[in-house]
Amino acid sequence: MTTVDVPPSGWGSKPEDLEHLEDWEAEDSMGQHLCEEMNLGRGRPIMCHCTDNAYLFEAGGKFYFWYCVGLDLFEIISPNTLEQIIKTMKERGDDGVKTKKLL
Repeated sequence: MTTVDVPPSGWGSKPEDLEHLEDWEAEDSMGQHLCEEMNLGRGRPIMCHCTDNAYLFEAGGKFYFWYCVGLDLFEIISPNTLEQIIKTMKERGDDGVKTKKLL
């Protein structure tokens, strides 16, 4: 599992923040089911925004935001490396990251 030492404000990256076992570990988990349905490859959670019920995750070499409540899924278009995504989120917030809505 990829970890972020110092996540952006409002985001957590500790295993207990990610609810890793419940939402991602099992093949039939919500996160893996979403990834399978969208043909993304196996998903790996990176960070969770607890108040927004959102995840930043990686699958198939790409990064995504998944908003669990509305079941919205966005592919991150730019920046395209985890380091740059985190840097952008710290400097400009989540809206600083360019995305494309998939669901």
